[in-house]
Amino acid sequence: MQYVGRFAPSPTGPLHVGSLTAAVASYLYARRAHGEWLVRIEDIDPPREMPGATGRILETLDAFDLNWDRDVFYQSQHLEEYQRVAAELLAQGRAYRCSCSRREIRGDGSGKPSPLGYRYAGYCRRRKYHERATSIRIRVDRSAGSFDDGLQGPCRYDVHASVGDYVIFRRDGLPAYHLAVVLDDAKQGITHVVRGIDLLDTTGLHIHLQQTLGLATPQYLHLPIIVNAAGTKLSKRTGAQPVEPRGAAARAHEILLYLGLQPPQSMRGARPRELWTWACQSWNPDAMKFQTKLIEKPAHG
Repeated sequence: MQYVGRFAPSPTGPLHVGSLTAAVASYLYARRAHGEWLVRIEDIDPPREMPGATGRILETLDAFDLNWDRDVFYQSQHLEEYQRVAAELLAQGRAYRCSCSRREIRGDGSGKPSPLGYRYAGYCRRRKYHERATSIRIRVDRSAGSFDDGLQGPCRYDVHASVGDYVIFRRDGLPAYHLAVVLDDAKQGITHVVRGIDLLDTTGLHIHLQQTLGLATPQYLHLPIIVNAAGTKLSKRTGAQPVEPRGAAARAHEILLYLGLQPPQSMRGARPRELWTWACQSWNPDAMKFQTKLIEKPAHG
């Protein structure tokens, strides 16, 4: 089976060094396997999107010589597909409409917090009438299982116990991230997903949805994330600075250090393309030793 990897940013802002490191790692794994590397723009949440962010993301990837195969995939162009699948699940009785608010789920004391929010106990499973806008939830009965993460090793999950019936379509009419990403990975033929460990908790849920829909499950590898000096994950909300293309050579060198690679001194100042070529020729993915705590370094301009 040919290796097909992907990088799938949301256009909520420009890339910072954390997101770019995840892009580089997924790119190197794909190129080392002589496979394809795709770019998907997950633009299905307009209220959170920043004008011009998509262009800046693609320009940054280009400046760092991260060349993608195939055309860029935009989720916003596939809304009808998400709607069709949700409608089929409703018709089959494997999903149902829910009018519960977050306050109601938290307020009665039975909702248990989890990394993916409060567990939903299925209050609306038998409700026939709703007086307000509804979301669509998947019925989750038995969902315990495990998968072998490429870096973290064996991982167990139990969606029923930790999340319960989860949302695949929001009450504002937008598809949930979980539904879109699972359908898109299948549509694009993704075989390997390399991403940050902050998304590890979603993997069991995605595998449950893949099994519900009869879709193949990719192989997953979750990387340590880069944090700021306060130990907080880099993000727009925590003040992460955007990556500037003019510092591409120095940043590319730092990213390889984050990933446990040591480019020779002779490659100081080398273009990113040369560094990626060296990396693909010089490392054994099965023997990678990633740093367990990655702290953001000062930007180079």
